Amino acid sequence: MQMKKTVSFRDFEERDIDFIYKCKNDKELNSLIVGHYHPFTYEEAVEWVHGCMGVHETYRFWAVCTNDQEQRIIGWVSLSNIDKINHSACFHGVVIADPRYRNGLAWIESYLFIYEQAFEILRLNRVYGTCRVDHKLSMQMSPVMFSQKEGIFREAVFNDGKYVDLYAAALLAKDYFSHKNNGDYEIDKVIRRLAYRKKNKNQDK
Repeated sequence: MQMKKTVSFRDFEERDIDFIYKCKNDKELNSLIVGHYHPFTYEEAVEWVHGCMGVHETYRFWAVCTNDQEQRIIGWVSLSNIDKINHSACFHGVVIADPRYRNGLAWIESYLFIYEQAFEILRLNRVYGTCRVDHKLSMQMSPVMFSQKEGIFREAVFNDGKYVDLYAAALLAKDYFSHKNNGDYEIDKVIRRLAYRKKNKNQDK
């Protein structure tokens, strides 16, 4: 029996601005991003949301929201560097800001959504990405979703007075469809793999 989805996905809307303004000024929430953090003014939040709206040639953002009639935003997910010649894109990231949705399910559903968009809608061949090696959930989710490690970028990010390594990985379309056809992306199976990796923390080092 399929598990009921906890979140849904939609385009950004004007009503999301206040939420984004709050998120972009939450230093703890932004502590593990790959880029450099700076607090947003309200005008920057407005500009950011407007930039995320609609379909763009090289990037796409979606609001992660409650799976009900209200569809209240609780985070966002995105693809960047969409390359229609080489059929690739960067899995730009997942942000789940609402603490009530940080049990891991929203992350799993966000990964599945991005893979569906990339491989089934955009028909890309490769989805790649990086995360900080100290971002525990990302480091666990990447192999759980069958993204293959491609290397470590040593001391690639300077943050809070120290250099941090980045973990690089990618998933190919042939592997995505193989695992999907095998039922490996069913949420209960993903949860079991994630639980296993959490118990065996040294696997990705």
